[in-house]
Amino acid sequence: MSLRFGRRAMSSSSRWMTMMQKIPNARLSLRVSEAIRCSQSMKGLSSGSPFSRAWPSSSRYFCTGKPSGDEKIIDVEEDGSKPLDPEVEEEKVSPEVGETVDLEDLLEKNWEKKDVPTASESKGETTESHGFQAETRRILDIVANSLYTDKEVFLRELISNASDALEKARYLRNTDMSLSDSEKEFEMHIMCDKEKNQLIIQDFGVGMSKEELIEHLGTIAKSGSKEFIKNLDSMGSSEATENIIGQFGVGFYSVFMVADKVEVYSKSADPSKGDAHYWTSTGDGTYNIGKAEGVQRGTKIIMHLKEDEKNFSEKRHLEDIIDKYSNFIGFPMYLNGRKLNMVQAIWTRSKSDVTEEQHLEFYRYISGSYDAPRYTLHFTADVPIQINSIFYVGESHTEKYGMARMEPGVSLYSRKVLITPKSKKLLPEWLRFVKGVVDSEDIPLNISRENMQDSALINKINNVLTKKLISFFADEAKKDPTKYEEFHNEFSTFLKEGVCTDYVNKEKIARLLRFQTSLEKDEGANDKVKMQSLDDYVSRMKIGQKAIYYLCAPNREMALGSPYMETFKKNGTEVLLLYQPIDEFVMKNLMEFNGRKLLSVESSEASKEHDDKKELPKSPIGDDLVQYLSNALASKVSSVSVTNRLVDSPAVIVDHDSAHYRKMMQMMEQKKMALPKQKLEINPHHPIMKQLHSVQGGQPEIAQLVAEQIFDNALIAADVLDNPRSMLPRLNTILKKCMEGGGATAATEEDDKVEAATSESSGEDTASAEDTEPKAEEQKA
Repeated sequence: MSLRFGRRAMSSSSRWMTMMQKIPNARLSLRVSEAIRCSQSMKGLSSGSPFSRAWPSSSRYFCTGKPSGDEKIIDVEEDGSKPLDPEVEEEKVSPEVGETVDLEDLLEKNWEKKDVPTASESKGETTESHGFQAETRRILDIVANSLYTDKEVFLRELISNASDALEKARYLRNTDMSLSDSEKEFEMHIMCDKEKNQLIIQDFGVGMSKEELIEHLGTIAKSGSKEFIKNLDSMGSSEATENIIGQFGVGFYSVFMVADKVEVYSKSADPSKGDAHYWTSTGDGTYNIGKAEGVQRGTKIIMHLKEDEKNFSEKRHLEDIIDKYSNFIGFPMYLNGRKLNMVQAIWTRSKSDVTEEQHLEFYRYISGSYDAPRYTLHFTADVPIQINSIFYVGESHTEKYGMARMEPGVSLYSRKVLITPKSKKLLPEWLRFVKGVVDSEDIPLNISRENMQDSALINKINNVLTKKLISFFADEAKKDPTKYEEFHNEFSTFLKEGVCTDYVNKEKIARLLRFQTSLEKDEGANDKVKMQSLDDYVSRMKIGQKAIYYLCAPNREMALGSPYMETFKKNGTEVLLLYQPIDEFVMKNLMEFNGRKLLSVESSEASKEHDDKKELPKSPIGDDLVQYLSNALASKVSSVSVTNRLVDSPAVIVDHDSAHYRKMMQMMEQKKMALPKQKLEINPHHPIMKQLHSVQGGQPEIAQLVAEQIFDNALIAADVLDNPRSMLPRLNTILKKCMEGGGATAATEEDDKVEAATSESSGEDTASAEDTEPKAEEQKA
């Protein structure tokens, strides 16, 4: 089929993806340019998605038939219970391959719809005018103009109020109370009219009598929800209490941020409370109230929008707001007759009641991705406060591609209503790769319900959730080490960031890290080296070993070939091999693990345990070399000492700033850092050092060149030589001296002899020829 994208079809990415999953046999092929243009709207579009196949030669879209085995389309029922069966669900429109279909029409046919409630309300003949008290007027002005950060929040508040009204009506029905208009289902409808510049919200909930309209709408911060909860608590009922959202009652007045006139029609669900009434106000401090006719059970709010707020009469804009804040309301919600909330709040269910398919759908909804979660944690807690949460870890992340730093992935909800999207306070920043939701009824919110109030309590929640996730990852590492290693390879940078930034939990996070070690051998044909944890390393430490040793290097080959490894290889001591720049900062921030120091093998302290002084006798030339090198390299070294740590290398530097640290400092200061004087340790048993000692008196020029080259070689081994090209003149001079003093000189002398002999022989032949010519002439004569 060929598909055409309309703006309405693309208005809500998550809902769009959900509906596309409901269309049997649908798999889209998109042009690259269209995919880029729609990327902001289609959050679910990814390289691994069946919606992402490029079709560069056409601007239209084609149905390529049923998905292949590795491109499974997950079709989910509205309640998330089971996949759709195309053969059973005959009412769903299933396009044929090659058929030309408009995407917007296709979605409309598959979307659950319901007739919009008819407008039959009318005002009575008599009205009463009431005025707000003086202090109430001031509060009303604050609510309408200063309380909320975003104007769009008013829609969240009104939907929450409607949900509360529906919950109260359902409770009354469950207590065998007869309701007015009992045939009406518990649902809410939102209608927008761009021509009239109106927005209408109607619910078939508990409604209000005249007295309740005056009490609840005529008084700021009086919604009735708090009293309703108190009454239920006194009767021992908890089911309805858990589903009541409203706590403050100022939410209704947020409507005056976008409307200059509000009309409310309401009819109580209790038939004994009499007729229906209407309430109207322009937000100027007065309101009118009177009887109304043709009103159905519940409440209908008609907002006459301000001229500069016309965008709230646009269906697309309303869909985005509802999808953001109120998509998990527990009652059906329709916008101009089309159902909106199709994804359920599965975090409120028991773990055993949520299927893997529902987790997959929910993860894709909240993350805006199309992969599957590699880890899922469904967590509930009652201390320090009641918490329902779900956390997911995806297959990959975007920061590894050099993209911008990811935003936090966990949002805060209260009673299934979004409070803070991508909250920065729920989890530490190093856990930003985790996606999910946290819902709590007990979190103290400010009066606008946009932010949390009690910072100490929030810190406790943060600690509880962080420790739970760390514990979860540790358990997963034990259950399936192979799967965990794949996770570690993808997300280890975040864990290492946690060690550097989370002082309280850094040792627990460090237990999650995995490293190669010097004693592990390659496994299999792929030369894969088994990764080890710090706990594994500690369990294999030699008797008497007091520290954990590590070496930073670009790769395993260079690490094992480093002169710093010589004494550790000789003694069979295991060393952690670190390949990433952040690893050194991790070790320096961690400092110790399980009561043992973390030491770099490049430090002088690390070598003390491995200096085998009994094996090698003291060199008689060691002191002479120390004195000579101290003078020859006076401008480059701070000290020179003899060491037994070296076997095959003449010298190393110790206790130096690493290459990663120097590069970082240079980037921060935007200038080149001068190399400070270094500590040089020498191996007097090495042939080069012995030869240096023998020539330092007779050939001082050569000895100076060799001493400088030994020092530069040590800098190269430590990866701190800023400009290796500076060695080239010296190397050329050394090569020339070698060629002059060895076999090259003898070869040159031999060449000279051969050349001289050749020249002499050539002269004799010429003279002989000259003598022969007269004799030949004489014979001819």
